[in-house]
Amino acid sequence: MNQHMNRLSYILIPVVGLIMSMQPLYAHAAASGDTVFVTDFGAIPSARKSVVYSVKKAIEACRGKTSAVLKFPHGRYDFWYDGTLPDTVAQIAITLTGLKNLTIDGDGSEFIFHGRMTAIKAEACENLALKNFSIDWDRPLTSQAIINEITNEYIELRIDPSAYPYFIENGKLCFTGEGWKSPVVHYILFDKENKEVVPLTRDNALGDIFDYDTREVSPGLVRLYGQTKLSPEPGTYLALYAQRELSGIYLYKNINTTLEDIRMYYALGGGILSFMCDGLHFNRVNVQPNEEKKRVFSSMADATYFPNCKGLIRIENCMHAGQADDWANFRGTYTKVAKVTTSNSIHISNKSGRSRPDNYYNVGDEIYFVNTATMQRGTEGFVIKEVSIANKEEIKLTFTQAIPSAVNADYVVENMTWTPEVEVVNCVIPRKNRARGILLTTPKRALFEKNLFQTAGTAILVEGDIDVWYEAGAVRDFTIRDNIFENCMSSAEPGDWCWGEAVICITPSHKPQTDNDEPYHQHIRIENNTFRYYDYNLLYARSVRGLTFENNRIEYTDTYIPHGRKVNFYLDGCREVHIKDNVYDPNYPPRKAELHHMKKKELHVGKTEKISVSTDPAK
Repeated sequence: MNQHMNRLSYILIPVVGLIMSMQPLYAHAAASGDTVFVTDFGAIPSARKSVVYSVKKAIEACRGKTSAVLKFPHGRYDFWYDGTLPDTVAQIAITLTGLKNLTIDGDGSEFIFHGRMTAIKAEACENLALKNFSIDWDRPLTSQAIINEITNEYIELRIDPSAYPYFIENGKLCFTGEGWKSPVVHYILFDKENKEVVPLTRDNALGDIFDYDTREVSPGLVRLYGQTKLSPEPGTYLALYAQRELSGIYLYKNINTTLEDIRMYYALGGGILSFMCDGLHFNRVNVQPNEEKKRVFSSMADATYFPNCKGLIRIENCMHAGQADDWANFRGTYTKVAKVTTSNSIHISNKSGRSRPDNYYNVGDEIYFVNTATMQRGTEGFVIKEVSIANKEEIKLTFTQAIPSAVNADYVVENMTWTPEVEVVNCVIPRKNRARGILLTTPKRALFEKNLFQTAGTAILVEGDIDVWYEAGAVRDFTIRDNIFENCMSSAEPGDWCWGEAVICITPSHKPQTDNDEPYHQHIRIENNTFRYYDYNLLYARSVRGLTFENNRIEYTDTYIPHGRKVNFYLDGCREVHIKDNVYDPNYPPRKAELHHMKKKELHVGKTEKISVSTDPAK
């Protein structure tokens, strides 16, 4: 018991810290002589007048200072433009470009945004710190409804028209806001008690109800005429999403960036996008619903997203909830080789799946070639000498040395210079967002430690694909230890690639064909964790060499009805797998391992595991 409580304390301590961080943010000590106050440039706290231009002037006053602090005295600050920008121009409330050694301290202030805009964009800054403020929209693009009644003829929804103004046009429900109107693009259900994703529901779980004929019964009460696929209890929430648009905070090509004590209640797209940044530290940064406004939603995409970064990314003491996609995604990018032009130059496609490599490559970056037939990374890196635009569809990369003669249009390239080390420590990943917990593909060292996972889908997803997103970064050193995984997978089902196959899911797009295929990932260790689980499917792993599952504790719960694949360890094309020294609750279902495209000798099972092993069973 004492040992168990010690393990639990790893999680309780950060949870307490997170709860405390949700209280009003504290004011920091009095500023030094390099402090600039936005109030000196016309910004008036809580006046509900736009401070966009006052903040611009204050930022310029910081430029050139050795170490400046831009201070927002405590209050509410509103940001909107006066309509002079055309619709084709992305509106950015706070722009930080080429600044060094700047701290923006909100002193616990509320930053309130209006209309379509990014809250903060920081580009080419060095030693930038953002801290002590919250971000929200008075009228978000996301709306919310509550189920009032479901019959065989209609579903009736309650909508607060003061918070979420709506109208009915041609028999369809539409919402309106500050300079915009939108139908419902998709929706997610949240339960009325805990505001968690309703178990065994995913996207648009009731069906295409917003295509139904809609009528207003009375102000704030609408009926959509038609049958629903499910009948959730009255009081169930619907988060109603428009089209994703702009990130809340956009960090681009910065060096050593720190975010601390920030609460982001809303964003029109992803919460925080960090692209090609070198060194990131997030501490007590929460993307979360504004509970005072009784919301169940936060950002309209991933809470945090880290494509093509380098250096150390450390995420600690964070909790994200209510976002319309994953908790975090750390990834690189593959780009297709279009053609080889000379012995030391190639053209790469400017359209690789959904990823566009316009800015992914720089002179001096080290590139590796990957054969798409085997998905094996080459053993030698090639340094970029020159980057140029070849045509509308292709970019030309010229290297300092000759490239391998085997390279052709069946290869992709991977930028190894822009791959990060990752640490996620003392964080909470609750059952309050669409899809998965944390996604990771990086060849550098990665550590997930002392976190609490309670996800609706898979808690941890390790992919790598050339199908859709072209996510690069075959893993070489990933440790998952001292975490608690509590009743995850409450909404996922077998074969559901989007929400996941197991509590920990490793599913690169490379599918082994024989028991001799070389795996894509290497050296993944799952150790000293506690799994509190009602179902079988703990681990689904494809194409890993050096996979260890040891010294974990598996506790049985009856929180949900089992609905997953009835296999604890599903292993496909893996090599050198070790399952040992785990402790199982006596009430936990019989242990099973299922092997595909691998020899039995590749699985090493400890003497106390009592696992039945089947090889290539019928699916």
